[in-house]
Amino acid sequence: MNIIYVEDDPTNILLLERVTHSTGDYLITFTDAESALNSEMVWEADLFLVDIHLPGDLNGLDFADILRQNGVTTPVIMITAYDLPDYVSRCREIGGNLYLVKPVSVPELVEVLNGYRG
Repeated sequence: MNIIYVEDDPTNILLLERVTHSTGDYLITFTDAESALNSEMVWEADLFLVDIHLPGDLNGLDFADILRQNGVTTPVIMITAYDLPDYVSRCREIGGNLYLVKPVSVPELVEVLNGYRG
């Protein structure tokens, strides 16, 4: 599975690299929403994992909203340290598939990935 992970924290990126290595998935990382949106890889993703708070002008919710506005139906999972009702509500409004609150355990990540595997 081709996974795009938009995250600016190197520790979280390393964790996902280890998890996807063990599951046999291909992980592409971006540290901001703008560079992810400018990449052709966006059209080849099977799953998006997206942090909400990102550097730059766009946050993760904006990123997901832009994907949906451009017809991208690939599942989007928001992963954030912020368990705020407004963010959860916005995630639902824009068509986010899942909202996970950090820290997410490795077994939970593997289970989530397996749930989206085709």
